[in-house]
Amino acid sequence: MIRVLVIIPYEDLIPECEAMIDAVRTEGISFSTACLYGTDSDLLDKLRSFDIIVARGMTCRALRHMHPDIHIVEIMMTGSDILDALCIVQKEYGKNAKIGVILSTEDSFSFESLRMLTGMDILMEIANDEDELASVIRKFEEQGVSVFVGGMTLSAYAGKHSMNYVPLRTGHDTMEKAISDAALTAKSLDRERMRSDLLKKAIDSFPYCVLAVGPDRVVMLANGLAEKLFSGRDIVGKSIDLIYPAALFDMAQEGRMTEIVQTINGQEMYVQQQIIGDSGTVLITMQKLTSFYETGGKILQSNLKEKGLIARYHFSDIIADSISMRQLIAKAMRYAQADGNVLVTGETGTGKELFVQSMHNASQRASGPFVAVNCAALSGELLESELFGYAEGAFTGARKGGKIGLFELAHHGTIFLDEIGEMPIQLQAKLLRVLQERQIMRVGGDDVIPVDVRVMCATNQNIPELIDKGLFRRDLYYRINLLMIYIPPLRERGNDIGLLFRHFVNLYAERMSIMPPPVDNAAISELQRYKWQGNIRELRNVAERIVVLNGHDRITAQSIRNIDIPDSEFLVPASSSFQPDIVHKWKRGGDTAELYDEYISSGLSLSDFAQHMGISRTTLWRRFKSLPGNTVD
Repeated sequence: MIRVLVIIPYEDLIPECEAMIDAVRTEGISFSTACLYGTDSDLLDKLRSFDIIVARGMTCRALRHMHPDIHIVEIMMTGSDILDALCIVQKEYGKNAKIGVILSTEDSFSFESLRMLTGMDILMEIANDEDELASVIRKFEEQGVSVFVGGMTLSAYAGKHSMNYVPLRTGHDTMEKAISDAALTAKSLDRERMRSDLLKKAIDSFPYCVLAVGPDRVVMLANGLAEKLFSGRDIVGKSIDLIYPAALFDMAQEGRMTEIVQTINGQEMYVQQQIIGDSGTVLITMQKLTSFYETGGKILQSNLKEKGLIARYHFSDIIADSISMRQLIAKAMRYAQADGNVLVTGETGTGKELFVQSMHNASQRASGPFVAVNCAALSGELLESELFGYAEGAFTGARKGGKIGLFELAHHGTIFLDEIGEMPIQLQAKLLRVLQERQIMRVGGDDVIPVDVRVMCATNQNIPELIDKGLFRRDLYYRINLLMIYIPPLRERGNDIGLLFRHFVNLYAERMSIMPPPVDNAAISELQRYKWQGNIRELRNVAERIVVLNGHDRITAQSIRNIDIPDSEFLVPASSSFQPDIVHKWKRGGDTAELYDEYISSGLSLSDFAQHMGISRTTLWRRFKSLPGNTVD
C-alpha cells in the first residue's frame, strides 16, 4: 500500500481537497490529510512513514531536506495567487501601502511586472525557515513595509506580533494539479514496488548471495542470503565498504567478470563480480565454497568407487591465503563449469593434480569416472595400449577378449593425462585424432568406438620449447590448452607457506598421536627465506621430518635450521647476497677441505655459513668432522 499525505494549507480547504482526493483515489493507494505548517524537526520527523507527501512553501523545503527518500510533491505558487493576495491588500489597506512578499522560493513570474501592473510598492524576499523569516521581517520593517504577504508560517508569526498580514492562498487549479500529480506518482511507485518485490522474490530464490552496488558504492539490492551472510542486517542503502571491506571493485572492468575465493565472516566464499552496462553498477554473487561443486552434482557411482575411478580432492581441500592463489581457485572453479580441454602447468610439487581433481568434482561430469594416467611412467607402446585398449590377438601376450582402454573407462567423465610433455610424438598424433573426432580405435582393432570424455592435462615442462625442438606437436598443444591454468611456485606465494606448514605439522602430529607442536612466527619467517625447489611437496616433507625430530616441542627458527636435510639443494636461500665461487664449486663436486677453508675465512657461524651454502647445519658439521684438525664443535 502506497501512503500519501496531503498537507492542506488552510482548514477551510479540507472539504474541497477531500473531493479532489476522492476523484483520484485508486486501489493500492491510501490518502491522508493534515493541516500543519513550519519546519519544526520533531513534527516533520513523524511524517517518515509516508511514501509521498504533498506540501508547499517552507514545509515542503524542510521535508525534502529531512526525508530525501520520500517523494515530495510541491504545491506551486502561481502569479494568479499573488495577484489575488495583492487585490486584498489594495482593498483592505489602500493602493499606497508598502507591501513585503515573503516566499520560500523564487517563482517563475516577475515581481517587476506585478509592480508595473498594480502600481503598488512591492518588495520580495526568500525565507527557508523560521529564523530566516524573522530576519526578513525585521529587514522589511526597517524599509517601511506596512503589510506582509506570505504563507501559513508567516501567518502564525504575524498573529503573534500584531502585524498586518494577507495570506497567499492556493488556488483550486493549483491544488487539484498537486493532488493529481501525487496520485500519478503513487501509481508509478506502486508499479515500481511490484517490480522490485518480484525481483526480490526472484533473487531470494537463488541458492547464493546476490548484491547490486551502485557507482557511489552503496548497496542497491540484496537478497536474503546476502543479508544473512552479513549478520542478518538490512544492508540496502549502506556503503559496501562498511559491510564488505574486502570487495575488490578496482579489479572489475565493464563487461568482464572477475572472481576470487575469499573468507567472508568466517565462511569460504566463491565471489564473482561484474560491472553492468555503463551505469557503473556492480553485480556481486557469492557462493559457499563447499556448495559450489555440489550444484554441479556430486553423487559418485558405487562401481566407480570400487574401481578407484574417482577424484578425491575438492576446491575446499586447496589451502591458500594469497590473493593470487584465491583468484586462481576462482578461475579454476569457472573452468570446471565449462567442458573444454584444460592444461595445467607449473613446477613439480605445486599441486597440479589437486586442481585437476577439484575441477572434475566441481563439473557436470562429477558423477562420472575420473581416470588418471602418468604419461612419463609408461613406454610408448604400453601407454598407447593403456589409453586406447587393444583387441584380442593384437600382440603376443594380449589377453583373450582384448582390453578396454582408459579413454573408454573415462566415458562421460574426465581423463587426466599427467606429464603430457613426456608423451612420445608418434602417440601424440593418435591423441590429437581422438580429441578431434571424439572416437577411438583399439590397438589391433578396426571398430570405431565413440567416447564422451573431457581431457585435462598437466606438465612441468615448457611445451613451446618442446615444440621448437620438434618434441611436441603444435596442433595438439592448441587442442589441449583451450583453458590454461598456471600454478605459481611456492616461493611466489609467501603468505601460503606458513598456512601450509602449520597444516602439515598438525596433520603429521595427528598421525603420530601427539599434540601438534606450536610453530613460532620466526620459524615461518625462516621458511619464507627459501626457494622451495620442490614446492609444496618439499614443504610437506620438511614438516613431516620436523614433527618426527621435534615431537611435540615448540618449532622455532633454530629448529628449521637444524633439520638434517639430504645434501641435494633441498633448501636454498631465497634472497642472499653471499654468492662466493665456493658455492658453485661445491655444487659441481668441490672437495670438503676447500669448503672448510672458505668457512674459516668467512668468519660466519656454522649455521649461517650452512644457510648461505644452501645445505643443513648438521650435514655441514658431519662433513667437516671428517677432516683432520678441524675445530668444529
